[in-house]
Amino acid sequence: MNTISYPPPADAIRRILVIKSRNIGDVLLTGPLISSLRALYPHADITALVKAGTEEMLLDHPHLNQVIVYPSPYPNESQFGFRLRDLRWQFGLRKFRFDMVINTTEGERGALTARLSKAPIRVGWKLTRNTGWRRNLLTHPQVPKEGKRHTVIRNLDLLGIPADKQDRRVRLEFADADLSRVDTLLRVNGRRDDRPLAWVHPASRWFFKCWTAEGMSAVIEHLGKQGFDVVLTSGPDHRERYQVRSIRDLCRCESGPIDLSGRLSLKETAALAHRADLFFGVDTAPMHIAAAMDTPVVALFGPSGTFDWGPWPNDWAGEDTPYPLQHGVQHAGSHTVIQKAWECAPCGKDGCNGTKKSRCLDELTPREVIPRLNAVLKQILSNRES
Repeated sequence: MNTISYPPPADAIRRILVIKSRNIGDVLLTGPLISSLRALYPHADITALVKAGTEEMLLDHPHLNQVIVYPSPYPNESQFGFRLRDLRWQFGLRKFRFDMVINTTEGERGALTARLSKAPIRVGWKLTRNTGWRRNLLTHPQVPKEGKRHTVIRNLDLLGIPADKQDRRVRLEFADADLSRVDTLLRVNGRRDDRPLAWVHPASRWFFKCWTAEGMSAVIEHLGKQGFDVVLTSGPDHRERYQVRSIRDLCRCESGPIDLSGRLSLKETAALAHRADLFFGVDTAPMHIAAAMDTPVVALFGPSGTFDWGPWPNDWAGEDTPYPLQHGVQHAGSHTVIQKAWECAPCGKDGCNGTKKSRCLDELTPREVIPRLNAVLKQILSNRES
């Protein structure tokens, strides 16, 4: 039986490990948990463990001491060979002598990592299969609270502290060099300083999250008519860049959108968010990056739930999610989410009937989107004039 109290007192903790072995947006949204840990344990050394390719979301975080990265498979490495090397690497975490590990990722891998670290306090979500050897992976398994919990709040629930002691701001740092490169790319591609800047991110490697090319091009044309310069982005994957090219080719704009698809690092994407007056796009990591930088977001959702993955408003102090409705149009702070008010939405599936395409997005029309967008544009233009 575990007799160590949780959360432990500040003088009992010197080294903390936070685990998040998920995707870019998931890693970014662990930031408030890290900041809240810093407030609880001001003198502790705090380390984050993440998957390769996501570490930029936490590098230079003001409340984090270091970021380490899980091993990745080598080219042509066998599955057995990788698993053996990965296991040896996890055993190597013992050299850090962590006093407490917080695994924010559901599933066994993070819980096993916590156990192999030999930290005396190991916190995480109670495993679905919590029998046999799995029962000893965590010393303080937590049961998720009932109700609709945003991912930021759900992460913070692991700390077991009241809302007034939580630091809920999502922080993302970038360097002056990142901003300088973004400014240069915008300028040489036709950016006009006297016009507001709309950042449109239409692409995702998960096609079931994407809107139609016709819908996106209609919104881009509308933004141009409202006096905005438009910049398009995507990830480096050739399929995402093809999505952007298809949308750009449909646009009939007086001044074509600036295409930076596949050209920005994650830190440079944060710098672009800092420069932009608006983000318009789909449910992807750049949406979370924009929200972290307090850039007004208008996001289209399909099968994903807005209650747990909607753009996080940094000033949200509520006990539950900022997006309490099942679907439809919702607002939280300066952010707006648009989702078909269909009974099946959100379904959490990767498209309808295994097609990797989502009807709730394919049948969403510009007539449904543009009026909602206009309300945000009006506020942005008013703020620029004042």
